[in-house]
Amino acid sequence: MKLLNLHSLKNMTLFFSAMALFSCKKEDANESNRTALNAAQLDSYVAQLPSVKQRAPFSERLASQQAPKTASLFGAPMMSVAATHYYEQAKEYENQLLFTENDEVFYPGALVKSKTVVDGSYSPIIVPRKPITISVSLTGDSPRVTVENPSLSTMRAAISELLNKNFNAPPANMTYNSYEVHDEQHLKLALGASYSGAVNTVKGSTNFKYDKEKTRYIVKIEQVFYTVDIDLPKKASDFFNDNFDYRTQFGAEKPVYISSIKYGRVLLLGIESTLSKIDLEAKINASILSGKFTAEAETAYNELKKSATITGRVFGGNAKLAGKTIGDFASIRTFLEEGATFGKENLGVPLSYRLRELGTNETFKTVIYSKYLKNDASSIDDKTLDFDLVIKRGELRDALGKELSTEYYTIERWNPKSSEQPNPTRDYYDNSGKITKKIISFEKGEKIFINVKTKHGKTLSFKLPSFEELVRAAQSSKEANMYDLEKGTGHAIKDINNNSLTIGIYNQKIK
Repeated sequence: MKLLNLHSLKNMTLFFSAMALFSCKKEDANESNRTALNAAQLDSYVAQLPSVKQRAPFSERLASQQAPKTASLFGAPMMSVAATHYYEQAKEYENQLLFTENDEVFYPGALVKSKTVVDGSYSPIIVPRKPITISVSLTGDSPRVTVENPSLSTMRAAISELLNKNFNAPPANMTYNSYEVHDEQHLKLALGASYSGAVNTVKGSTNFKYDKEKTRYIVKIEQVFYTVDIDLPKKASDFFNDNFDYRTQFGAEKPVYISSIKYGRVLLLGIESTLSKIDLEAKINASILSGKFTAEAETAYNELKKSATITGRVFGGNAKLAGKTIGDFASIRTFLEEGATFGKENLGVPLSYRLRELGTNETFKTVIYSKYLKNDASSIDDKTLDFDLVIKRGELRDALGKELSTEYYTIERWNPKSSEQPNPTRDYYDNSGKITKKIISFEKGEKIFINVKTKHGKTLSFKLPSFEELVRAAQSSKEANMYDLEKGTGHAIKDINNNSLTIGIYNQKIK
């Protein structure tokens, strides 16, 4: 029995030894198969892949329009709303915006399916990679390091290692840019951001409301500290060391890779105003874009805030300012004066990136397309307004609310385009106690004054709301008379002494 057991044990030992040898040989075979990348075959496959198809760039053009509509009540016309115009544009960008907390796809050397770059989803290609060398544009200690197995985590570690070296601080050069934004669809085109995550981040920072006719601008104050770049591969296979199913991973077009990322800090300001494009640009240039934060610039900024809503957010910089929501002049000045110097406590965040096509190393210029509605204050610049101005006895009162008696009115219409202004005539109440003055083709820039001669010999002067205010009120009103004295919905205007005159605007029509 003992001999049998020894014999059995010997057989079992031989069996497991054979199994172990077989397993080792199998692992060796798997290892051999895993590393057997046919570089020439991969290069040939990539070379025959087409570049991803994109729209051809074109400048802004009219895409479609809706005919003007006239609302009616019981068959009678109430008001006319002008045609709605949609525009479209396709613009080419070499460097693309990257302001997002969700940046795991974006690191130097990252591979992305090119079709997903075009649609904004950015699908990464995760495959075995050869070591790549990255470098930083800062001057000082050795600015390069080799990353053995490029991935998000290893690349972050390598960049951290690089930035812990002793580098000279770059100059604090700021760039100032402003972009007009017409609607949410136009936002990505204005900024040059194809990645949907970046667009959503900016959208949340500006808080634009697109349901009103206003002029909207984004102001970008940016400081680039440095760039992190990779050594470009001589051929596509230089990126890979193991075999993989590249036909499936790459898709039907040449993939692209991130060759360079800019790091730094940026302040984004969203400005939404009732001013026209020309007027708003002038105020932005005098205040924010002047680059000089003097008393005059502060005064100009405070004037801008009277007619605009301004919201802003800081990306990057030191911990005191990073992620902070700001909008007043002092906060903007703080952004420029503090955290402007690169250092270990102020490393910056990814601001923008550059893509290249695998196999050709050509810069991949993304074409961003947008179709948008110009729903801004400038869209009413070429319109005119017809209406009846109605004044009624008993609607003129002093600062204490006491009714004032009148002798007569004069209605003065002033046009800055004309060197000669018509002499106003005296107007008196009719038998019903009203004065009705027909105003034809009131346009942007014109002003209307109502001058009143009281029984006590005083002259009072009231200014009608601006053209822009009246047109917006007409567009939003569903009534035949947008300010109706009979219904108690007249519009009160005041003079410099707080005297009040309530007027009616009847039969308004936008042309």
